[in-house]
Amino acid sequence: MRVQHKWIVSSLLLTAALAIGAAGQAQTPVKISYWNINTENFGGPAVRELVQRFQQQNPSITVEPRSFQNAYTGVLQGVQAAIAANDPPDVVQVGYLYTDYVRLNLPFIPTNDLAKKFNGEKFLMQFRANILEQGQAEGVQVGLPYSLSNTMVYYNGDLFKQAGLNPDSPPLSWAAWRSAAKLIKEKTGKFGLYINTLDDNWTTEALMASNGGSLLGCQDGSAVASFDSPAAAEALQTWADLVKDGYALNALAPQGEQAFLSGESAAFVATIAKRAALQANAKFALKGAPFPRFGTKPTRLPGGGNVLAVFSKDAAKQEAAWKFMQYLTSPEGFTVWTKGTGYAPLIRGLDRDAKYLKDFVAQNPMQRIGIQQLSNVFRWTAFPGANGLAASQALFKATQRVLGGQANAKDALAAGAAEVNNLIKGEKCKK
Repeated sequence: MRVQHKWIVSSLLLTAALAIGAAGQAQTPVKISYWNINTENFGGPAVRELVQRFQQQNPSITVEPRSFQNAYTGVLQGVQAAIAANDPPDVVQVGYLYTDYVRLNLPFIPTNDLAKKFNGEKFLMQFRANILEQGQAEGVQVGLPYSLSNTMVYYNGDLFKQAGLNPDSPPLSWAAWRSAAKLIKEKTGKFGLYINTLDDNWTTEALMASNGGSLLGCQDGSAVASFDSPAAAEALQTWADLVKDGYALNALAPQGEQAFLSGESAAFVATIAKRAALQANAKFALKGAPFPRFGTKPTRLPGGGNVLAVFSKDAAKQEAAWKFMQYLTSPEGFTVWTKGTGYAPLIRGLDRDAKYLKDFVAQNPMQRIGIQQLSNVFRWTAFPGANGLAASQALFKATQRVLGGQANAKDALAAGAAEVNNLIKGEKCKK
């Protein structure tokens, strides 16, 4: 009995020692970085809340967020520089259109590898296949889909009233918006609208696609630029004519958004993900409308947003990054994210669950617009190959020439398409 007693005590002591060792190992402090596009006026407060909640639940992990002003292009340029300096970030918001670029050019950790390594394969099963596909490139899960948005129109109900327009009956077509913008300019001296302008071409693609155009086509098995079509040129010229006639403001995104908030522009064509920030900062009757149509053509909207991609080299940081990603895409995480931005939750049923988003969506008409437009969403077009970023910039430069009055849409887009075709020459069509 004495021998057995000693054996039991020794076993318990050994078990306790192992448990303490395991606990100590699990609680070893680790710090990870989280690079994102969320500025103070675009999801920044929600990022802080999510980080705080996660750290309370995971006290051994510290998350250091870093925001980039120039959206997804700026983030990606920062990632490239950090990798070149042998100091890669841990978790990064990568725009959907850049997933293939990351696959081809940067040393990332595929999401499926993380899930397999850290027992997260069951977690991935909660996402629909078409949602997971948003983060895939050539069958590789580059990142975990996180943010999903589409573009809509925010407008100033007070300026509408001043111009003699009904603030409860917004224009629904580009022709109607032109008429309204003309009246607003004449009656108030303010711009009728501002269309969000960023070098990721997201709003430009929405405009072109809604008129029957596209950015990329296929010719004899090779990818070719298709934004020089009559439909695409007509859409861009519609925008440029609004600018030329003084009805629309031509500015980059930060200046344009500020013009809307300060009452210098009556409308702002931008992502549903800006809903929360605009509601928090607008000093006027903020209202929303769907993305405008061209005649009777249905709107077609590229799905905006990002995946969460991991670039950590260290295994402990990879595990912490995976835990953080799981939290961001949990029901609690998506609830905070949708309320704090406007992005659509990617887990089915949250908008019908009273514990999460049911009441919020029911009481928020602008959020409903974003959800209703999800049926119009298609995958954001990425120019293929290692020169994909340069090709995207070529289209942006062409757009800027048109909006600046240096060329008409037909000529500028033709020149831009030739430049893009030279950059993506030899790239195969994507399925």
